[in-house]
Amino acid sequence: MFFSSSASSKKENQKQRIVVVKSITMADFHLVPELTRHRHTVPAISDDFYNYMKLINKTDPEIMSKLLPILRTIPDSGIQLVNTKFTNYAIWIKKQSRREKITLDKQYAVLQYDEEHEIVWAVIAAKLLSIVKHRPESILTDYSAQYMLDFAPRPKKAQIKHQRTCCKPLSVLDGLKYGLKNNLPREQDWKYAGCRDICKPTGLSLFRMVGDLRPTKRLSAALSALRMIPVAAQLHVFEPDIDIVGNEIYRGPKYFESKYVGLRDVMIYATDIVDEELVAVVNFPYKRLKELRVLLDVMLVQTPREDETNDPFEELENPTCLLTKFCILL
Repeated sequence: MFFSSSASSKKENQKQRIVVVKSITMADFHLVPELTRHRHTVPAISDDFYNYMKLINKTDPEIMSKLLPILRTIPDSGIQLVNTKFTNYAIWIKKQSRREKITLDKQYAVLQYDEEHEIVWAVIAAKLLSIVKHRPESILTDYSAQYMLDFAPRPKKAQIKHQRTCCKPLSVLDGLKYGLKNNLPREQDWKYAGCRDICKPTGLSLFRMVGDLRPTKRLSAALSALRMIPVAAQLHVFEPDIDIVGNEIYRGPKYFESKYVGLRDVMIYATDIVDEELVAVVNFPYKRLKELRVLLDVMLVQTPREDETNDPFEELENPTCLLTKFCILL
């Protein structure tokens, strides 16, 4: 309906586009200023996206199946098609309604780091369990992430590629469920030692963990909970963007060489507003980065291209924020 090519309906279709796709312009678009506007980008996704999809022999239903989910998010900016060496991504601004600066107790943000082992799931889970047990005006008692690393059951699925054999490919959600069901010792009684094979000890004091576990994909729910407690999440990671972001704001794929490497566990412990953009401050214990600032006012989705040979990434088939799969423990 929106893209009829007949001369008689062209004027009417243009009016409909103004109504339905009125936010899809580049006038207010400053999403990725580093990108040059030549073959790496498509300035407007309405006509240009449609024409490109037609060029690679996509049918109208195929085109609308990708465009309509984007429009349903009600974008707050123009929508840019980022053409990378590997695939294409549509990226747009979607401003969050809850916009405030949140700062929690600094001791909540302290995490154990180990670049040699896959430990982040346990470290974040143990920190959240410790925080929920923490009483105001008292010293925070950390409970043992090592205990979860040692004794949480290994999943039946295959090891992650390039992962050390002693590491367990578990999630923060797995760690929280294990801690709530099995209880944990204090960190001082079962200290960090990395991934290893060890037998369960006898006579070790275990403490009951408490909390109401609420997994969600809703960023608004995560921001509401963040007023009280840090929130675990998973971050869509692109290289080299994550390698070179430094103290700047991470915005997802920006370069022709940008490559999606998957989801990584993080812990959100603050928000900030920088030049009217809402930013999450997260613990990101990868690639020597201990803190990362992630733009919350952005969404993206993988889009087809003519030379696509691989299946689309499952995590990017539908519109998503950079942070997703939140774990709230209250």
